[in-house]
Amino acid sequence: MVTELGKELRKIRIDRDERLMDMADKLGKSSAFVSAIEVGKKSPPPGFEDAVAKIYELASDMVTKLYQAADRARKSFTIEPSSMLGRDTAGLLARRMNELSEEQLNEINEILRKMRE
Repeated sequence: MVTELGKELRKIRIDRDERLMDMADKLGKSSAFVSAIEVGKKSPPPGFEDAVAKIYELASDMVTKLYQAADRARKSFTIEPSSMLGRDTAGLLARRMNELSEEQLNEINEILRKMRE
């Protein structure tokens, strides 16, 4: 079954009349690896969506969709805060993530989305 990320990657290829192998070559990955990401057998590695966005010079709205799809394809995240406050915040978030209400998650999401703009 194709994931949301797989659908976004396929749209990018179709718009450029490319095959899976073409995209894999541009990304320096094997076709099997990109295919496994598309169908959810593998999580996208850190920086994967950044590489796709850069190589294909995607418009900002497409980059946003790609990032969201990549985030949804991941089961875990690695972050490396550079400050004590950042580490404290990341630790709290990691411990309490599943206790937050949908409203609280939306509030955090909105704060972080505004930073992208």
